[in-house]
Amino acid sequence: MKRLSLAVLAVLMLISTGWAGASPVVNSADHNNLVIGANQEPDNLNPWEGSADTKENALALMDIGFSYFDSNGKIQPGLATEIPTEANGRVRINKDSSGNFVSQEVDWTIRTDAKWSDGVDITTDDVTFTYTVQQNQFIPASFRTFSDTVKEIKVKDPKSFTIVYNQPNLFYASPTGRLGLARFYDVAPKHVWESVFNSAVAAAQADQGNAASIISAQFLGADPAGAKATSVVGSGAFKLVEWQRGQFMRLARRGDFFIAPPGGDASKYVQEVVVQYFVAQETLQANVLNGAVDATDDIGLAGVNPSQLQTSLGNAGTVEVSPSGFIEQLNFNSYTKRGLGLPECQIADDLQLGDPRTRQAIIQAIDRATLAPVVFPGGVPSNSFVVKGDTGYNPNLNTYEFNQDAAKTILAQLGWADSDGNGILDRLTTDGRRVEFRLPHVTTTAGFRKNTQAFLQQDLKGVGIALEPTNEPAAILFSTNYVNGSNCNWQGIIEFASAGGIGEAPADELSGGLWADDPSTPAAYDNLARASNNFSGGNVIGWINSDFDKLRVQALATFDLDARAAVISKMQDIFSAELPFIPLYERTDIISAKTGLANYVKGNPLTRTPFWNAWEWGWTANGAQSVR
Repeated sequence: MKRLSLAVLAVLMLISTGWAGASPVVNSADHNNLVIGANQEPDNLNPWEGSADTKENALALMDIGFSYFDSNGKIQPGLATEIPTEANGRVRINKDSSGNFVSQEVDWTIRTDAKWSDGVDITTDDVTFTYTVQQNQFIPASFRTFSDTVKEIKVKDPKSFTIVYNQPNLFYASPTGRLGLARFYDVAPKHVWESVFNSAVAAAQADQGNAASIISAQFLGADPAGAKATSVVGSGAFKLVEWQRGQFMRLARRGDFFIAPPGGDASKYVQEVVVQYFVAQETLQANVLNGAVDATDDIGLAGVNPSQLQTSLGNAGTVEVSPSGFIEQLNFNSYTKRGLGLPECQIADDLQLGDPRTRQAIIQAIDRATLAPVVFPGGVPSNSFVVKGDTGYNPNLNTYEFNQDAAKTILAQLGWADSDGNGILDRLTTDGRRVEFRLPHVTTTAGFRKNTQAFLQQDLKGVGIALEPTNEPAAILFSTNYVNGSNCNWQGIIEFASAGGIGEAPADELSGGLWADDPSTPAAYDNLARASNNFSGGNVIGWINSDFDKLRVQALATFDLDARAAVISKMQDIFSAELPFIPLYERTDIISAKTGLANYVKGNPLTRTPFWNAWEWGWTANGAQSVR
């Protein structure tokens, strides 16, 4: 039998994996277009809600924050005229007569030429409106670590404002929402969102019993965040032209974008970007090899062996591998019966997932040292919620080596035994039911995660636990409705990766997903995502530890890095004992790019997305200049 060509193979794989619909008409050979391949698609483009990188990637093409990190990790002004510092007088720490902290003020000035993609000026009205939405309790804002510390916003004029924080904020100038105004990219257009917001909140107030579903239907996926491209307005280099869900996004370069590419002539750079979505990683990889796509995002090739991919590409392209700052993890549903007036998920309760001993048994039942390099080449087994080299990283945590005998001992102490000899542990609950240890596991459809499920099934079988795997598209798994454990959509393990705090721990999302209560606010367990707060908390697993919460507040308010590192180390000790999630490994990011594509680089973990500098993308044959 003759070997099929890669092109034919790609077509067959497209058909077999369910990718359907008309392909966008794109010809990158004219050096004006760029086709990016991806296998995860955002469920919406709402800037206040969500945790998935796939949304951050999409929004990075359409938006820019007040600042951004360049490929060398240096912070640069985006929407702002300059980065505030104490040296330039734009950052002030106010203290009382005894030298105690009172407030921190940060002055920002918006560029005079900064406009929304529909031509409207970006002003301080957008700033104050964005913050109003971020703090509205009907809105399920995914991350309020910094917005909760904003005391007030003082507006000087349409282009200048001051943010006043009620506690020290080391990250007042970090990109992608660290100012405390929005989850993604700092600011949203008031003239587009205001009527949508007011209408949705009014409806939620009128029917508070159904507030969460009302906000989901009328706000999260409303036209300014949905597939109706004409309604999506951003601040970035490209404007959304077309979004065919499940197929592709098409974006066009803005002629009025205020940051010039190298050399200043934007006509020499990419004019149109198409992000094409593939259901299966294998299909994406085939299209990389046959040249149908020009580059990939930092998610689509996760788990692919970069050396083998580079060998297959040869001189046709390059493969960049960079630290991601992300930890792949098994998150446990801890919404179990605790008498705290919180939701209770029956299966999670039956399996005693809220008991740290259960999690300690499971981690020792898994051979993570063998799993990591096989399912994710380059992945390094982790025991932490902070990545190596970061502030406060503690190398002396309990390593939880592979030890199935120890796991069996713990499970027996918890009352589990194989009473009927079928190979699956069971126990008698306090209400007289006999339950088997059948552990649900849900994650995305990515190949490396399916491979992980196969490893976990085999290892957990060795201690009498039956893993029951399922897979969902990223747009479903990472949607607000699904990812929150209090909804009981998933009652065992949900697997995903979270930022391990590169340069920002414990302010990044990973630590934000672990704390439950903020002692400075009156609401109890205000960061647990549940119906009573319209699922606006960042803690989706329901883990509660008051000592951890207190240390988190202390760490965020500690400017001295050594003192702060010591606090974070204590947080890691609690994490190691409690194991709210099992860290599998630290990931690397893999992106591919055709030879001749200039400035398409991830660079370093701080950039967070390979789409950070979309205005600089170009083909060298068209005269684009490389910045590296």
